[in-house]
Formats: sequence, structure tokens, C-alpha cells
Amino acid sequence: MSSSVPYDPQDPLTDNPFAEHGGAVSDPSFARPPENIGEESDEGEDQGEEPEVPTQTVDTTSDIVRSDSGSTGHLSHSSQASLNSVPKAPGQHEPQVQQQAQPPKQQIDITTILPERKDTGKFKLVVKVTDLERIGSSSNKKDNPTVVLDFSSNIPTFRKKNHKKVKKCHQEFINLTKFLRANIPESFIPSLPATYTNYGINNEEDRVSTIHAYQEWFNRIAADPLILRNEELAFFLESDYNTYVPINRVKPQVTGLKRKTLKQLSPPYDEVTELAEFRPLVKALYVRAQNVQEKLLKASRSRRMLVQEENDFGQMFGLMDSNENEHRLYKRYGKVMTAVGDINSIIATMDMATFYDGLEWIVKDAYVVKETLTDRHFIMRDLIQAQQNTKAKQEQARKLRSKRDANPIKIDDAQRSMKLANQNEQELTVQLQRVTANMLIERNQWVSWYETWLIRSIKDYTLRRIEYERKKLTLLERVRTEVRRADTNGGLSRLGRHTVSNKDDDISQSVNGDSWTGDKRRHSQKQIDRVSHTEFDKSLNAEDQDGSSTEISTSGKSADGKLSNGSNNTLDARSAAHMLGITNFNGR
Repeated sequence: MSSSVPYDPQDPLTDNPFAEHGGAVSDPSFARPPENIGEESDEGEDQGEEPEVPTQTVDTTSDIVRSDSGSTGHLSHSSQASLNSVPKAPGQHEPQVQQQAQPPKQQIDITTILPERKDTGKFKLVVKVTDLERIGSSSNKKDNPTVVLDFSSNIPTFRKKNHKKVKKCHQEFINLTKFLRANIPESFIPSLPATYTNYGINNEEDRVSTIHAYQEWFNRIAADPLILRNEELAFFLESDYNTYVPINRVKPQVTGLKRKTLKQLSPPYDEVTELAEFRPLVKALYVRAQNVQEKLLKASRSRRMLVQEENDFGQMFGLMDSNENEHRLYKRYGKVMTAVGDINSIIATMDMATFYDGLEWIVKDAYVVKETLTDRHFIMRDLIQAQQNTKAKQEQARKLRSKRDANPIKIDDAQRSMKLANQNEQELTVQLQRVTANMLIERNQWVSWYETWLIRSIKDYTLRRIEYERKKLTLLERVRTEVRRADTNGGLSRLGRHTVSNKDDDISQSVNGDSWTGDKRRHSQKQIDRVSHTEFDKSLNAEDQDGSSTEISTSGKSADGKLSNGSNNTLDARSAAHMLGITNFNGR
């Protein structure tokens, strides 16, 4: 048999004794041994330590924020160079040939590595979240709401094209995301939105915000072709309510103590600079967003403490005795200050429900992206080990062939082992190429989503803050008449400005503009009514001793536009926050 022929080291044809069976095919982009490139280990990274800074000093800031146009066809030039580069193995010398005579390297087409991204518009999934139901116990209402949705799709894995009134509980979403993260390591699987907001689960604003968040999650899922072609998505959407569990079983790559241990090691050398610098960037966003959340939470707690002091101040101020005009002033001003405290309570709730909740999703999503990039490092380590294993098997087979009295059975076993090592290395090489190519695409998509969501959260937070600060100003203007009656010169409301009108019915915010800011833009009457009427108009209407109603506002109308009698009872912080449920917000 051929295995008994001794190996001739001077054979000019090949230096591999089993070349006819195929040598080791390794990915040239990742053939280098691991090196320490300066990224710190992840020990304690979730406890908020400062993010690491990579030593690779290639500036890719402009690439990170660029759009993803044309990304489904070809990689960028830097990415193609990373995938096409062919580093030499240690000890291997470059042949002395003219470099100009070599043909140019072919650009890698992504569709050959990721066939799912070929004809990306072929399969579509359109989902519309229509309602949100909270049933069961209080904990179940808060942590496991039911999402009602309609969807249509032309994907062959679905039994029907259109489905109406499909109900899914949050636990089913958790089961799906766990499966997708283990089964599709190439993609950044979006993290699930929060099941409730800081508005409170009995609030209409909470329902609207949660529905919008789930709709955003489905939009991101439907934009990923790798997820759309996974049959588990069809099983999830077409299963009965609260019955879905993953049909296919996939074991995560590295979990538990082994994962924590490997994360302490330095990451392997990465020639794809965009991804090598992307993980420290995501980790920095993760840590800094958490720091902003902590500051915002402290500010909200301090504001709630201020609310209690303002309420006490308003109640005590209203009990001060003096002459008739001053007594009326103290009483009215005390009620206004109590209402201002309630407005501050609403502002504290708004800050948490808009900006804090928006940052919460960014924190959760950044953590998922960071861990997905860590999984890629594990694949790179496995590939390096496979390459070393293949080299060892080749060396073992070479030694056996060099012996004249070698056992043919041992040679066949060595040949079989080398084939298995070859096959394992090829599989890891293809897997790493797929992961790298897809992450280069989704990197820009994720940054685009992050910027859009952050801008939306800041805009929502700013508009709500402005709206309630203007309402606070409106409440303070309600007591202006009493201040002028107490002082024959017009009181402090004029502040020495003789151009200010002495009319009692003038307001600073009107359809002609804002007199405080000098804004001369015209506003609609609806916009003015939204800030000139507050939730506390009824409570500010004082009752005379004979039971007749004395109106504080110059218009004499409540938020619904009708004359109303109010009570003298003040609102505590909890009641003020609860009134958000009956408020109509149009600032979003």
C-alpha cells in the first residue's frame, strides 16, 4: 500500500505527505498567533469601571457614523483589506518574486459568505403592535404584559400570510431572544424593551410608550435577513398564546464560569480594525449611559424631596394672618406654591419616564452588542487552536511517513485525525468569515439606531420639561392680581419695568408670542391652552365663606374650558404623579 513508501524530504512536489487529501485551509485574515493589543480584560466591567482604550490607533470615527448604503453587496475598502490580507505563518519566508507580477486581489462579495443577504428585499415581515394588555396579579401585570399584534409575511416558513389579533406574553419574547442569540452569533440581536415605564402601569402614557417600544423592537427584527430566514421566528409568531418554547435546541458557545474566565484574557489579535475598535466604543457607551442614569436618579429623588418641602411651605404660608388684602395674598400664594410643588413632582416623573427609560434600553442593547463581540473573540481563539492542532497532526503524520517500519494502521489513524482537524478548521474559518462580514454591516446599523433612539429620548425629555416649566410659570402668574392689590404701586410683578401693562388679564404666553423670551412667533390657541391650563386649576379655586366660588385664573375656566368649583385640599406627590393618567400630552 502507498503508506509503506518512506517519505522523501527532498521531494520537490510537496512538503505535505497527504497533500492529495487536502491541506489545512485556514483563514488568512486570522492566521497570526494571539497578541496583546492593549484591550483590558472585562473583569468588573459590569460594575461600572472605566472603558478600555485599544492600542490600535487607526482613526475610524468617521466610519462609525457613516450610513450603511450599499452594505449588502460589498464591504468597505478597509474591511476588504482585512478579509483579503494574507499574513505569513511564523518562520515562513516570502518568495523572492516580483510583486508587480502578482494579479490584484479579488474583492470578497458578501453574498458568497452570507447568502441570506442576497436579494434582501425578497422576504418581508410587517408587524403592527395594536394593543397591550395587563392581566393577572400585580407582579404579572408589571413584568409579563400581553402584546397584541397583527402581522403579514411572504416568508415560506409561515403557514399563512396574514394573522390578526395574535397575543404574545413577554416570557415568550424572552424565550425567542435567548434562542436567537445562541443560534445566530453573526447578528446583534436587539434586546427586549422594558415591560413598564416610570409613568406607572395604570397610566395611558405607559401603555402608549410600551407599545411604541415593542413596535420599534419588531421593526429592528424585521430588518435583519438572518433572523427572517430562521424558522424559529415563524414558530414564535404562529404558536398559541403563552405556549411557545424554542423548537430547536442550540447550546450557547461559552457560558458560566468558563466564559467569565476567558473574558479575563487579552483578546486575540484582530486585523479587522473597525470591529477591534468597536467593542471598546460600545463598552464606553454602556458605562457612561449607566453613569448618566445614576445622576438622573439622584436628581429625581432630590426633586421629590423638594416637592415635600414646597407643599409644607405652601400650607404654612397660607395660614399667615394680616390685613384683608395681605391675607388674601398669603392664602392664594400658599395654594399656588403647593400646586408648583405638584408640578415639580410631575417633572421628576417625566424625567424618569422619558430620558431614564430611553437610556435603559441603550444600556441593555449595548451590553448585548458587547457580549456578541466577545463571542467573536471566542471563535477567533477556537480557530487559532484548530490551526495549531492541524499543524501538530501534520507534523505527526510527517514523522510516521519518514519511518520505514511504520505501522500502516497508525498511518491511517494519523491521516483520519488530520482530516478531522482540517474539517474543524475549515468550519471555524467559514464561521468567522460570516460573523466578521455580518458584524461589519450591522455595526453601522446599530450606531444609526443608537443615535436615532438617543435623539428621540432627549427630544421627548426636553419637550415635556418645557411644557411643565411653562405650566409652572402660568401658575405663578395666577397670583399676580393679589400681589398688585396688596401694593398700590403695582407690586413686585412689574419689577421696575414701566412698559409692562397694568392690566390684570395679561398673560406672558399668548398667541402673539412669549413675553419672557421675546419669542414673536404666533402660536395656535390649542398650543396656548395646553400650557395656560394645568391639572391643578380646580384645586386653586378658593371658596368664600358664603360658599360662592372665587376664581384665581383670569379666564375663570378650568382645563376643560368650563367654570369649575375647586376644593382647598392640596395634592401630595403621589396624587400629582397619578394625575398623569388623565393628562393629554401632545409634545411628542
